[in-house]
Amino acid sequence: MNLLGHEFSEISLLIGLMAALMLGGIFHLMYLRKIESIVKNTADSDFDFKDLMRSLHISQGSNFNTMMIFSWSLFFVASAFLYFLTPNIFPEWNYFKIPRMASWDWGFAVMGIAVLVPGILISIFIPRVYSYHPIHKGLKNVVIIVPILLMLSILCSVNLGTIYPATDAFSWDLGYLMLLVALVLMIMPIFTSFLEEWRK
Repeated sequence: MNLLGHEFSEISLLIGLMAALMLGGIFHLMYLRKIESIVKNTADSDFDFKDLMRSLHISQGSNFNTMMIFSWSLFFVASAFLYFLTPNIFPEWNYFKIPRMASWDWGFAVMGIAVLVPGILISIFIPRVYSYHPIHKGLKNVVIIVPILLMLSILCSVNLGTIYPATDAFSWDLGYLMLLVALVLMIMPIFTSFLEEWRK
């Protein structure tokens, strides 16, 4: 069973993920520029952009910040597992290119940690982005399911690595869908605040 259809290649779907990430960044920048434009048109005197950024800062709470750091870190792990665990997509760049690790019982865990550590170092800066956006409590509650979706995606990839060289299109497609939905939910707070500001 193939959820996504044979007409979509895995590389095209990877480009889709990257495009979604870029859109999140674009929405964030457009949101800030929109507010800057409004302030410029209403301010009686010149203002400093750094002061504007400080005034926009919203504390989202330690629980939300921790959740997003954890979620983005898992996102990097899930992406690496889905695309680099087996040779099916990148024959020259994958887990099985390291035979000693691939034959070890803890090989999957080592790969996960190898991706998780730099992922955390990147993700630790993510809360700063969210701190400029008003995020409703309801949306914060929805984001709670993101780590679950990403863990499911990782489990699908682990299944693919376990059964290799056999393949399972359903597991790959399900893993990708979980990854995509999680990414959309993580970008949603940025998009909703941008949309609300743009409608004013």
